[in-house]
Amino acid sequence: MKYLYILFIFLLNFSVYSQKQLEEANKLHDRHLYVDAATEYELYLDKAENVAPETYMNIGDTYYNLKDFNKAKEAYEKWYRAVGPNQDNAQGYQYYDSLRSLKLYDEAHEVAERYYKTRGAEALSSYYEERARFQELLKGDTLYDIRNLDFNSAYADFGGDFDENGAFIFTSARYDRDKKIYDRDNTPYLSIYKIGFPLTDSSEMVNLYNKDLESQYHDGTATFSPNSDYFYYASSYQSGKQKVYEGDKRNYFKIYRVDLTAKRFKKELLPFNGDAYSTGHPFITEDGTKLFFASDMPGGYGKADIYVCDIYEDGSFSKPKNLGPKINTITDDFFPFFVDDVLYFSSGGHVGFGGLDMYKSYFKDGIYGTPINLGPVMNTNSDDFAYLEGDEPNKGFFSSDRPGGKGGDDIYAFNYNLAKCVQYISGTVYDLETKEPIKGAKVTVFDEDGKEYARIETGDDGSYSVELLCESTYTIEARKAGYSEDQLDFETDVLPDRKMNMVDFRLKDLSEIFVTDGDIEKIRIDPIYFEYYRYNITDVAAIQLRRVIEVMDAYPEMIIKIESHTDQRGTDYFNKTLSTNRANSTKDWLIENGIDPSRIQSAIGYGESQPINICDEEGKTCTELEYSENRRSEFIVVSR
Repeated sequence: MKYLYILFIFLLNFSVYSQKQLEEANKLHDRHLYVDAATEYELYLDKAENVAPETYMNIGDTYYNLKDFNKAKEAYEKWYRAVGPNQDNAQGYQYYDSLRSLKLYDEAHEVAERYYKTRGAEALSSYYEERARFQELLKGDTLYDIRNLDFNSAYADFGGDFDENGAFIFTSARYDRDKKIYDRDNTPYLSIYKIGFPLTDSSEMVNLYNKDLESQYHDGTATFSPNSDYFYYASSYQSGKQKVYEGDKRNYFKIYRVDLTAKRFKKELLPFNGDAYSTGHPFITEDGTKLFFASDMPGGYGKADIYVCDIYEDGSFSKPKNLGPKINTITDDFFPFFVDDVLYFSSGGHVGFGGLDMYKSYFKDGIYGTPINLGPVMNTNSDDFAYLEGDEPNKGFFSSDRPGGKGGDDIYAFNYNLAKCVQYISGTVYDLETKEPIKGAKVTVFDEDGKEYARIETGDDGSYSVELLCESTYTIEARKAGYSEDQLDFETDVLPDRKMNMVDFRLKDLSEIFVTDGDIEKIRIDPIYFEYYRYNITDVAAIQLRRVIEVMDAYPEMIIKIESHTDQRGTDYFNKTLSTNRANSTKDWLIENGIDPSRIQSAIGYGESQPINICDEEGKTCTELEYSENRRSEFIVVSR
């Protein structure tokens, strides 16, 4: 009995000790001190018999943030089996991302699919579409060439922008003995550095950007207004030389603006900063009118979302606008870069290779298009982020913590050979009502400047194919005389040799309105007959001309030309004059009855040179009906 009592006390003491160890591990986890938390959790697991699902979630969270994805996966699996897909979106995402980071894409898909099924049919369909595009990316490659830059250090180096002198400004945790150590990962706090020639200079040419702006804590990514008058950057919020911790014991990032033209620099807090959330990753557009940034402020779609503000002439800001659910996801979306109506950004929430991937979205008519993954080479199953273009087209920089670098995050240069990247588009032109293919339809491709890029004619089966450049915007138009027109705007992505089928067009048969003669299209009306040797518009002719007006009203952009003809009786000179008078009288009547003169390209008389019926030749004489058929006016459609 005595030994049983001693054993009971021992087990009780061990249980108390084990519980205290778990509490300590959870405290370290909640403070984001993941290195120390991992040690405590390991000690706890060595002795624990029954581990709660929440503890496995915290352990998975710890190893996820330490980028030990094998251990994160192991812990998350135990948590996930116990609670399922709906308990915690953040940790559910991190389980999914751990699988992606290990390139277990099929398993990651199963986790994501279960999650989106709980969100409804629309969310699930959107996910399937995005995954299908990603599956196609996995099959191919892009024409990016990248290289790690010489100035990278053994610590984190990332981000970037250029000042007015062309110096490259970036963020780094490289060792600075005057800088404090960040207790979360025992590395120096971030600072802002500069280098003159990032493509050629070594780390020996790196210097602090500005000692007057340097703090003892994190100073993050930066951007410049036009002419470098203003400098925007994110920094740990401080009062004097001390961090400011809010009620939740967290120190938040805030965006500052500094007037570089002032004699003495003054850090100005921007008005949309808050006390209970972070703002960071600022980017000013080339014209200085918009500020993009990332923030986890309330009201977003996930963790960090991307926002944009207008910058007014007096330097004030509009209210931040969230870029919406097409861009922002349930997790982090940040590092915005906007140029030529294209938003580049980094996200962990869209279907991708794992970690952060870089995406682009075309901005048109106030709407951001579907994000396009920049593809392999630029993106890996590590974090790839902070896209930045240089002065030369298709050249720039990005950051990544992929294997093979010099430190944590490294900065890379990229070249993109757009000229060698082509995609193949094919489809069929159909009759809208009969669904039959249309032979001889013209498919014309225009580039984003409206210039004709290619023209193809459909074959017997109504099909066409065309080769387009990657990463380009086109308008594709299908038409045939006697049919309606159809067109669509089309954007190619970054994947070379991609084949996209079923880009189809459907044209409506307009034979009740137009009659065709090869590629020539004419307004379908009964013949306008003129009295012999006369050119005035009769009441009978006016009935048909009103039909012309009806058609031109139905197609308000239509332009026509009028062609008038005579029979073969009389001299050539007389008939030429007579037909010209008939053309002009027809034109005048249409204008008098409401048709804008600019819509009539020409009114030409051809005399007897283009008869329908051949008369007075080789002894043949026409009937009066055949002569009257030659005395006609026709309305040729130039454009509609």
